[in-house]
Amino acid sequence: FAFHPLAIEDCQHVSRYPKLDEYRDHLFLVILAPNPNFRPDKLPSGTDAGTGNASGNGDDDPTHEVDLFMGRNYVVSYCSAALPFVQVLLDRAKRDPKRGLGRGPAFLLHEIVDAAVDQFFAMVDRIEDEVEEAENKLQEIGREEVLAHLLDLKRRVMRLRRQMSDHREVIQRLMRLNHPVMSQETAPYFRDILDHLNQIEDDLDVCRDTIDAARDVYLALANTRTNEVIRVLTVLFTLTLPFAIMTSWFGMNFEHLPFHDHPHGAWIYTGIMTATSAGLLLWLRKREWF
Repeated sequence: FAFHPLAIEDCQHVSRYPKLDEYRDHLFLVILAPNPNFRPDKLPSGTDAGTGNASGNGDDDPTHEVDLFMGRNYVVSYCSAALPFVQVLLDRAKRDPKRGLGRGPAFLLHEIVDAAVDQFFAMVDRIEDEVEEAENKLQEIGREEVLAHLLDLKRRVMRLRRQMSDHREVIQRLMRLNHPVMSQETAPYFRDILDHLNQIEDDLDVCRDTIDAARDVYLALANTRTNEVIRVLTVLFTLTLPFAIMTSWFGMNFEHLPFHDHPHGAWIYTGIMTATSAGLLLWLRKREWF
């Protein structure tokens, strides 16, 4: 096929984002397809905690790279993993060979890209379910992993959102492309893919907003609980303050102190401290501190 060496080099390295390269007699296209083994609730191995970028197309990576070469009379695809949408295309070609193969390579390219993009709807549904489950766990304030899980989900959503945006730019370039191997008749078909990408982006935006709202609710509940604890501790400290002052004052090493020689001095001190604490308790209660 005499593919360009730079395109072959790109096939040998993992790409996290779609791209389109034009060469003299062929096009090189990189798209991403969902990983069927991806679990939204599992943090990818080899992930940088600061960036959320995975180290490669493993089972924990949400997407797999698909490389496509298109010439005048061929479409060559390369992928390092078996993806479900490929089998869908093969079954479709067996049922209706003229749908993709019989109309030329540009239409076949559309069939491949369309099938890959449609697979993202199921991934977004899984992410939405995971976000909903995380929302239901918000009442478990003592579990800090709930907040960490929400942040991981948002990182994944934002990364997937960027990938969908890059897909949209690639498709728009294909629609405007003036290249010998590209047919302008495919523009309406690629426009349909754009509609799907826009819908996926809207769904991801909803997921992102839901995660932000859930995080804010979690932090608000956590702050409320912290404030309640601080309020209780403040009340307890205030009630013990008279005892601390009285014992410090009357515990000084002086002979002439009130009730120092009184036979019931200890009980008098205790009564004064108890009455003072009771007065503080009533005052705090009146101010609705607790």
